Amino acid sequence: MKEELKNYARIGVVYHMLYSRCMSDPDYHVATLETFLKRDDIETFDFCLPYGRERQLMLIPPIRRSGKTNIVYATHLVPLRKLSFASDSYFEQEQLRMIIADMVEQAGTCGCSGFIFASGGPAYAKGTRANHDAFYDFCCWLCEALAKYKMDALLEPFDYDFDKSYLYGPLDKNLELVDRVARNFPNIGIELDIAHLPLMREDLADSIRRSARWLKRVHLGNCVMKNTADPFYGDRHPPIGYPGGEIDVPQLEIALKELLKCGFLSKEKRGDVVLELNPFPGKSEDKSVADNLARVEQAWRRVTDGKK
Repeated sequence: MKEELKNYARIGVVYHMLYSRCMSDPDYHVATLETFLKRDDIETFDFCLPYGRERQLMLIPPIRRSGKTNIVYATHLVPLRKLSFASDSYFEQEQLRMIIADMVEQAGTCGCSGFIFASGGPAYAKGTRANHDAFYDFCCWLCEALAKYKMDALLEPFDYDFDKSYLYGPLDKNLELVDRVARNFPNIGIELDIAHLPLMREDLADSIRRSARWLKRVHLGNCVMKNTADPFYGDRHPPIGYPGGEIDVPQLEIALKELLKCGFLSKEKRGDVVLELNPFPGKSEDKSVADNLARVEQAWRRVTDGKK
């Protein structure tokens, strides 16, 4: 099988990780997103809009004109280490829903197909029944809000005791939750980030197989677990191939092979495969993306050539 990956997948990049300064500088956010939208090497992307209606109105038209498909909004501007969608506080839930309702409207106006979110804390081991109930209620509320715009809610599993320490949490608990919510709200699924799987102590291939039924988007990324002094230690998304990281071409090969086997990658219904990376130290954003795209292509050639 000598096929190009683009025949089986929409390849993308997470904008707000590549240009992480946008999280603290809204004007930089505007300038870099406008430039990012002109990339011709990706079909899709994840993003968020800066706070400030004037800035948002500047960005919505070029996003809609970009020609990118299946674009997805992410809640990166919500400080989940401080506020949590699993909070059992009525007041915090109401405050968060005001923020998210505005983001849902932004995403709908931009023409997004999905909306990525995570639970936030407390850590799984410390979670109470009230936390689990609150997050279930939030998921149902979010699905209903997104359905008005024909968008999917994309739950992203995170580590539960290593760095972020979120309630969801163990992969099987994420899958159980999605299955439960989907009984009433079918517009929910999983956005699986392979960079999180080592942090969750999950096997890469088995995680994809278990998640296959609910997979709607996949992030390709990396993490550092061994060197606590490394600036990328934990869930900091170094580029794939970063020295000391857990993910490089061999792990990409495993992921792409399993995604192909389970049907997520196919000619009939191309899946969304999205790079999430900070730049290599000393390298530009463009060179870092080019490097990681090349590693993905190398892994895909190994899959298609049948190499071990």
